[in-house]
Amino acid sequence: MKICLRFHMSKIFDSGWAAKLLKFFKDYGEVVAVVSGTMGTVAMMDFGLNLNVLKERFVDWANRREFDLVISATQTTSVNRMLADGWHLSKKLRFPVIGIETGTMTLAYWGDVKEVAEEFAVKLGFKLVEGPDFGITFWRDEKLEYRKILAVEPGDWILVNGIIVGRAFREEVIFVCESGRILEIKGVEVNWHGVQKLGYIDLEKAKIDTIKVLRDEVKNRARLSYSAGRKIAFIDHAGYEVFKFLEEGICCAVTIGDDTTAIVGDILERFGVPVIGVVDGDLNGLLPTAKLHPNSMILKVKNDDAFGRRIYRKVFQEREVIEGDLESIKHEILKLLAEEE
Repeated sequence: MKICLRFHMSKIFDSGWAAKLLKFFKDYGEVVAVVSGTMGTVAMMDFGLNLNVLKERFVDWANRREFDLVISATQTTSVNRMLADGWHLSKKLRFPVIGIETGTMTLAYWGDVKEVAEEFAVKLGFKLVEGPDFGITFWRDEKLEYRKILAVEPGDWILVNGIIVGRAFREEVIFVCESGRILEIKGVEVNWHGVQKLGYIDLEKAKIDTIKVLRDEVKNRARLSYSAGRKIAFIDHAGYEVFKFLEEGICCAVTIGDDTTAIVGDILERFGVPVIGVVDGDLNGLLPTAKLHPNSMILKVKNDDAFGRRIYRKVFQEREVIEGDLESIKHEILKLLAEEE
C-alpha cells in the first residue's frame, strides 16, 4: 500500500503524535510524509523531523501523484475541525481519505476504506467514525456569493489569505461577497480594516482559516543553520511566504503589523535573522509563544499600515526584497520616521 501521510498544523508535532504515526504507518507499506502550512513546517523543524515541505496546495500536489490512500493527521481544539478538513480533502482528491484527530483520538474515513480504517483505529486505540458530508458550503444568489465556514468555534480568529478579518461570536459563519468584495461576514465581529487591506478575493478559492492561536506551546525550539546574504525582505502579511524569503538569503526583514512581526520574527529567530517590526499596539495574540532575535528593533507608530506603505514606497521602491544590511535599513527607517515627527 502506498500511503500519503499529511501532517496539518503545529500541535500534531508538539504533542509527539507525528513521530508516533509516522512509525505506525510504515508497517503498512510505503509512506510519503508531507507537512503543509507555515506553522506546521516550523513545528516539524523544531522536532528535528525531515519531511517533504509543500510549496503549493496539498490537493494540487497529491493529485499529480499516485496513492492508494491519503491520511491527514492533526491535533486541534475540536474533532469537527478534522472532520471538516477531511471532507474538504475527500471532495478534491482522487483517493480515499482518512482523517485522524489525536486530541480526541478519533479516526474518520471517506471512500471505500472502512476495513483498513477499522484496523488502524483498533491498533491505535482510536474511536472510528464514518466521515460526514457537510453538503453545500458555497452558493450564488443573483449578484451575491456566499460561503459557509465549517467547524467554527466562538472566539476563533478568522483569517482570509493570511489577513485577520474578524473574530467569530457564534458557530455559524457565512461570508457574503459581491464581485469579489466582502459585504458581510455573518457571525463575526468584522475587522473592516483587515477586509480593506485584503481587497478583492475569489471567495470560492480563498484560503480561509479559523484559529484560536497559531501555536500555544513550544517544547523544542530549533537552532537552524543558515547562510545570510545582503538582502532585506518587506513583509506586511501573516508570513505564509517567509520561507521563500529565506531561500533568497535575507539577513533581516522589515515586518509591518503587530501579529505579522510576532509570527515572522518568531520563525526567523530560529535562523538567526532579526526583524525591524513596525507596530501600533493592536496585537491579537495569534502567537503567544513568539520570540524575536535579540538584534531586532520594534518601532511603535500611530498607524503601522500607513507607515509601512511609506517604507515600501520610499525605502524599498515598491519591491519585496532589496540589497542591504540590518544597520543600513535601520538608519533609513529611523530617518523616515523622524520626518513624520
